Amino acid sequence: MSKKTALFSFISLGCARTLVDSEGLVNALHGAGFQLVEEGSKESLTVLNTCSFIKAAIDETEANIRLLIDKKNSGDLKYLAVVGCYPSRFKKADLSVKFPEVDIWLTTQEESQLKSLLSELVFKEKFTPSAIPPYKKLTPSHYSFLKISEGCDNWCSFCTIPKIRGTHVSKTVDEVVSDAKIQIALGAKELLLIAEDTTAWGEDIYGKPSFHILLDALAQLDVTWIRPMYIFPSRVNKELIDVMTKYPTISNYIDMPIQHVSTPLLKSMNRRHDREFLEKVLNDFRNAMPDIAIRTTLILGYPGETEQDVDDLVQFIEDYPFAHIGCFGYSEEKETRAARIKEKIAPDVIRKRIERVMTRQHELVEQRNKARIGQTLDIVIDRADFGRSEYEAPEVDGGIRIQSDKVLVPGHVHKGTIIDAKGYDLVATI
Repeated sequence: MSKKTALFSFISLGCARTLVDSEGLVNALHGAGFQLVEEGSKESLTVLNTCSFIKAAIDETEANIRLLIDKKNSGDLKYLAVVGCYPSRFKKADLSVKFPEVDIWLTTQEESQLKSLLSELVFKEKFTPSAIPPYKKLTPSHYSFLKISEGCDNWCSFCTIPKIRGTHVSKTVDEVVSDAKIQIALGAKELLLIAEDTTAWGEDIYGKPSFHILLDALAQLDVTWIRPMYIFPSRVNKELIDVMTKYPTISNYIDMPIQHVSTPLLKSMNRRHDREFLEKVLNDFRNAMPDIAIRTTLILGYPGETEQDVDDLVQFIEDYPFAHIGCFGYSEEKETRAARIKEKIAPDVIRKRIERVMTRQHELVEQRNKARIGQTLDIVIDRADFGRSEYEAPEVDGGIRIQSDKVLVPGHVHKGTIIDAKGYDLVATI
């Protein structure tokens, strides 16, 4: 490692998968003589890790690039590196013309080159590794996002991720367990398993979806909760449900984006299942784990969606309760097959449909939350007055507002009793 040091700031946009990549990049730079500081701390370099999944993400990325270029032009910043999904989606030659002030563009597949390129750019010398510096986390120490694979082979008709992230490649059991042990050593009591599609894990190793094998191995570790995220409905099998019911450390919670319930729309989306199969999956989970909390995401306004489809969706979330729902308007991405479908939905109609679904979801959650008053459960403290149970994931779900005379330390787990419900949040005493 160079004896020279340089201050850098880091901005991570987008999802938890990008955040995991960002944490790896930060630690790689720490090992190359760079020191992370907060933005505006007289840093000479900023690294921007980007998202380009939909147009709104592209707009946010480009707005950040322009702000950083302004800082560079005013002399507050010397170097700018832009990495991740944005330069993966567009040609770097075109980006260099659009934003010539950016010093380095790296795709998701090229991110391992960042420390070497920045060493040459900033220190004017090649990077030579030496001692391993202390690990730097970008999330609170008591939970960690654990990425178990890269890329995606699903090719949903509305999605650009396979073009951005490449084909699906699983980490081995040993690699994931090793990553988990590092996070546990740093204080993680909760592991959130993430990928573009966690249930695709192992297909390239074992010839079939084998997520249950990985869960079985991780369940041997000393953690409070293992939380499966990004489950693809069509790959849910009996082995997965069996292993989830086998270990108490695997939370009674899954994140399973269903996107819609209309069979014709699901077919057009290339989701590889129909409504009947989706109902079976949900019933199988609830029969095996009656108190499971299921989080999902929905797309409203996909081309060809009718008012009857929305009626059916509202009825579906009444019949098959979801603890948490994220509802998004369809975003047309020109590289996708869905962009060629002619039956477009007007933006104002999409907004009204989202409002209708989420209004009903809010009513349903309020009813269910009031029914939870009096329950006693384990609560992990995220901050002094707020925490979560196994039924809520960090950063995306509601949580539990805490009333206590004690000084509560983030990361500690306490018994709490639910005394009230406030919208999506619960209120508990410790």
